[in-house]
Amino acid sequence: MRVSRTLFGLAVALALIPTAGYAELQHQPHTAKSAPTAKPTTRSPSNPTGNPVATKISAHPQLLANIKGLLPAGMTLEQASAGFKNEGQFIAALHVSRNLDIPFAQLQSEMTGKDHDSLGKAIHDLKPSADAKAAAKTAEQEADADLKAAGKASKDKDDK
Repeated sequence: MRVSRTLFGLAVALALIPTAGYAELQHQPHTAKSAPTAKPTTRSPSNPTGNPVATKISAHPQLLANIKGLLPAGMTLEQASAGFKNEGQFIAALHVSRNLDIPFAQLQSEMTGKDHDSLGKAIHDLKPSADAKAAAKTAEQEADADLKAAGKASKDKDDK
């Protein structure tokens, strides 16, 4: 009897304790499909899109001109660079897309989607017949050359 009272009291107490974030959830609009965001972005006059990779590339006119030539038809810089960790990773993906004739949207999805595949893994998944390691290395070298030509050193090599 004493144990059942204790358990009942504990259950009532737990039911009365508000859960963390419950009030916040009540004030959020409900959508049919909500996707978690990886990192919140801050929009400001210097970053109107909230996309840090696009903003950094746009700040270097020579780099921007080179990158525009690699962008898939109908895709903006903001759309293409969304989800990438840094400029080097994004530019290398653009080069792989062009070099191996892999649709960029598929490559982007592999690299920035749920699993966040590395460039080499994404290449292997999308074009198993390619030498993924060599193709990734070539594309990373091309990306480094693009950044260097624009006067911007690739300081994010470890993030590729």
